[in-house]
Amino acid sequence: MSFAPLEAHFCMKKITFIKSLLVLLAASFSFSIQAATLSLAGTTSYNANGFKGSISEILNINSFIPDASVGFYVPKPNPTAMSAAHVQTALSAIGSSFVVTDFFKINSPASNTLNTAPLGLSFSGFLMKYGTTTLIGLFNSPISSLDFLPHNGKDVSHIAYFNTSVSEVPVPAALWLFAPAMMGLLGLRRRLKK
Repeated sequence: MSFAPLEAHFCMKKITFIKSLLVLLAASFSFSIQAATLSLAGTTSYNANGFKGSISEILNINSFIPDASVGFYVPKPNPTAMSAAHVQTALSAIGSSFVVTDFFKINSPASNTLNTAPLGLSFSGFLMKYGTTTLIGLFNSPISSLDFLPHNGKDVSHIAYFNTSVSEVPVPAALWLFAPAMMGLLGLRRRLKK
């Protein structure tokens, strides 16, 4: 009795199984390449006003929050649910001059789309939290609709939209000292002319 046809049959099954496994691995590899990863710069730690954590600038923020002009990554903030004051503290720590106003939070968003146009609202800042990570995006001009993408394919636990304004730059004290000195020199010049 010959086992050659049976051995050939099992050998072909092994080859087919290995090919299927390779195709599956190649497909999963291509999916992992397609997923965007965060590209970060300039990590700064903060511990003020009862909030602590670290914040970094996201160089590729448009991969997650389209049309954002600048983005920030806050891993494991304490407390984890960031409020307007917490966002303000983190942005100030990294040297941003933006002031957070009109902060609205939505728990467990139903989709990855935010549309405030029917409410007549626009926003210039957006926050997305998933797990213990928070992404913040700021826009050059106010928008009323946004399609956002979570990082690492995790579910978004809450989002927040807010407005920002640029804090006014205070006039340096040197200018206040310089003005009276100039007035004194002008007065001295007038006396010397007489």
